[in-house]
Amino acid sequence: MRTIVDSIIRGWKQMARRPLYLCMMVIVPLASAWFFFDLMKDGVVERTPVGIVDLDKSDLSRKLTRNLSVLQQVKIVESFENYSAAIDAVQRGKVYGFILIPSDFSTKALSNHKPTISYYIDYAYYAPASMQFKGFKTITVLANAGIVQTVLTTLGMPSGQVSATLQPIVTHVHPLNNPWMNYNYYLSASFVPCLLALIVMLITSFSIGMEWHAGTSRNWMRSANNSITLATFTKLFPHTFIFLCVGLWIQYMMYVKYGFPLNCNPWHMISAMALLIVASQGFALFVISLVPNFRYSATICTLLGMLSFSFCGFSLPEEAMYSWVSPIGYLMPIKYYFLINADQALNGIDLYYSRYYYVILIIYILLPATMLWKLKKHCINPFYIP
Repeated sequence: MRTIVDSIIRGWKQMARRPLYLCMMVIVPLASAWFFFDLMKDGVVERTPVGIVDLDKSDLSRKLTRNLSVLQQVKIVESFENYSAAIDAVQRGKVYGFILIPSDFSTKALSNHKPTISYYIDYAYYAPASMQFKGFKTITVLANAGIVQTVLTTLGMPSGQVSATLQPIVTHVHPLNNPWMNYNYYLSASFVPCLLALIVMLITSFSIGMEWHAGTSRNWMRSANNSITLATFTKLFPHTFIFLCVGLWIQYMMYVKYGFPLNCNPWHMISAMALLIVASQGFALFVISLVPNFRYSATICTLLGMLSFSFCGFSLPEEAMYSWVSPIGYLMPIKYYFLINADQALNGIDLYYSRYYYVILIIYILLPATMLWKLKKHCINPFYIP
């Protein structure tokens, strides 16, 4: 028992000597969580600054411009004379995109031809770009309907029949469990835990790699009576405690302060957060045991952690991925937390249907046990590769 206590105290002292731990484990995830939650607290990104290139300058094109300026998604901040000026403004960051109306727009539209309206969007900024695409798509569809309405009315068709022709079926959309269409509930609820999981993996690989870098791996093993299981447990226990406190505070911000949907027993998500943290530690420990190299293991954890934002379906729908890309997301623990969040917090389905996701997170916790012998061998006979 004394050995366990001394080894845990050693882990606390190592963290206390390096302010980097406090910064990365507490300040960065909490500050990032507050940034994302507060940034999208209104639900969606609105009034994204865009430009317009009107080469037609007709009544029809000016009407389209006025209709575009009414939309909540975008805000026309500047009108450009040509394509080159608009592209230059996008590259300078003055606007996030622009719509281009060709010079023959009204002529083709009124002569029953097909005019082409082009829009250019900077997808380096995903959320504003999505809002731009939605706004531009809406206005072009409405413009098409307006042109058809004008043509049919000119031909003498009654207004009631025109409306029935343009919209023969009226649809009512009722989004389940998020009727407000609040993007914060989708994006932040996945991005923030993914960032936390990335930090957990980095800190885990960093703390063990520093034992090799500082030449203290033998002392670390002696403090745990040469038991690699005891050594890793006592080293990671202080990290787990701090990350668990941070994770629970993030969930408090989500579900209490910012009112994210929680259609399940709170303990379902609390346990999912605890399992995510320990599973991320287990994944990083497995990587650093499999590849006992400080630089390589940290790089692998960073690369996979960063790719999780895309491969796990947070920023790009899984249906839109290549067939060989989407399975990569299932290699990361955060994918299963994401599925639990969708099933439990958003949809509120029975816990029975999410049981496999909890089991897989537990498997990630147990996974390093298969390679700890290799980590022990490297700690007793270390060789540091810069």
